[in-house]
Amino acid sequence: MRKAVWVALALVLVAGAATAVMVMVRPGAPRGPVLSGHEQAAPGTEPVTLKLLFPLDEPKDQAQVTKAVEEKLALDGLPLKLEFTFVPFDQYWNRVWVNAASGENYDLALISYSNLSDMVSKKVLAPLDSALETYGPEILAHTPDYALQGVTINGHIYAIPRVMPIAEHESFVQIRGDLRKKYGLPEIKSVADMDRYLEAISENEPEMIPYFYDTGRFLLREYGDVAFLAGNYLNAPVYIDPADPELEVKNTYESVFFRQIMEKLHEWQRKGYIPYGPSGTPEIPDPEKALYEGKIAATWSVVLKQAERIDSFKEKLPLAELENVYLHPERPKYMFTAADNMLSVFSTSSHVNEAVALINWVRKSQENYDLFTYGVKNVNYKLVGDAISYDEVHPTKRYMSIHWAWNDIRYFRFSKYLSEPYKKELRSWNQDAVASPTLGFMPDLTPIKSEMAQVNVIVSEYLALLYDEKVDWDTTLSRFQAKLKNAGLEHVKAEIQRQFDAFRSRNGR
Repeated sequence: MRKAVWVALALVLVAGAATAVMVMVRPGAPRGPVLSGHEQAAPGTEPVTLKLLFPLDEPKDQAQVTKAVEEKLALDGLPLKLEFTFVPFDQYWNRVWVNAASGENYDLALISYSNLSDMVSKKVLAPLDSALETYGPEILAHTPDYALQGVTINGHIYAIPRVMPIAEHESFVQIRGDLRKKYGLPEIKSVADMDRYLEAISENEPEMIPYFYDTGRFLLREYGDVAFLAGNYLNAPVYIDPADPELEVKNTYESVFFRQIMEKLHEWQRKGYIPYGPSGTPEIPDPEKALYEGKIAATWSVVLKQAERIDSFKEKLPLAELENVYLHPERPKYMFTAADNMLSVFSTSSHVNEAVALINWVRKSQENYDLFTYGVKNVNYKLVGDAISYDEVHPTKRYMSIHWAWNDIRYFRFSKYLSEPYKKELRSWNQDAVASPTLGFMPDLTPIKSEMAQVNVIVSEYLALLYDEKVDWDTTLSRFQAKLKNAGLEHVKAEIQRQFDAFRSRNGR
């Protein structure tokens, strides 16, 4: 897919000096103007303003970092202005859909792998093929083929995935390592080990919540490691077990693992390890803050989450420790999906090329990546060797971006609090992974968008109820299954099976 040829040098005027720029494109790519200097903008015209939509609160010192980024962009021949909008996470996805429906002029946004196909089927996102060919050489050169294939639907690329460890990336739970050691417990490798940890916290730390609500994704390593399709985790109505010789698309809610995960979560609720089910009223509005304040002893995680949260955690609890738990490391480590977080451009955007050029610029050098991701060196962060440190940085200047939307493992800077062996393990995480037969497969939901719309509504209604230990399980599950059947889930299964079989045939699997 990325056999490259060098095209002729394009001479552009950058900061008053003639600079030769070589751009690598694939055979058959359009031979349009190279955007290293921003030739689309005629001399004397106003710079293009890109509007970026992201979740969570605005990072500290965002305005000054944005100014520094814009100055560096201009120096590099990209006269872009950046306008960031931040939305609380619990409102973010609704805002994305509202934007799509209303046609607001946002350009670039965070998208999840699990909802990419749904958004493409509803024509929310712009195809990026042409823009990537001309304005995204760094992206194409340094994004794995499987990742690009995973964001390709009907022959078109619809997103720029981050490039990070992806094998079993969501199969983790975060615990307090110092408390595990305090109570003489072994490293957690099984659900039985987790039971003992939660019991110890419950008995010895009465002011702490043992496990604040996580939906138990890490339990799949115990009960059934599968690839979910047309959604994420238990919100996905169908799955494929890579160990199934038939590779049959099956109903998530008829699976043994679904019942086992729910039974374990219900048990932990009954024992008081989890304070309430997701249908209850939250007592802790900000779980991340509660972790940093020592109020909870276990919460959700992903492969890189410890690296992403350790500095904020240590700022509040300098003597405490975090541990990322990954059950049954002796079992196969699958690469199920090609990506997780990614950046996409709305179909209503008038600046597809510029949006791609911005991300290409970020990925072009360590200097650009650091500035966009961490802010201004010695103002927003400091380096201890190659590691990030916020010591002696004023709290109002500690710029914490949502870099998990665009990470690139080539440039990622780990915290000084992480050991060298742990950093090495994370950088090489994919090396011993087993490729799932589903790797790179992204179903096109367009033929079943009506059925999927109904299925998603039903799943949203019933799944939170089924998580709750107080529910009448059998009655609720029976109603759930009947509604899914009436909504056309069998047709969804059949269509995705047809597409997956065609995918396997095309790829010789």
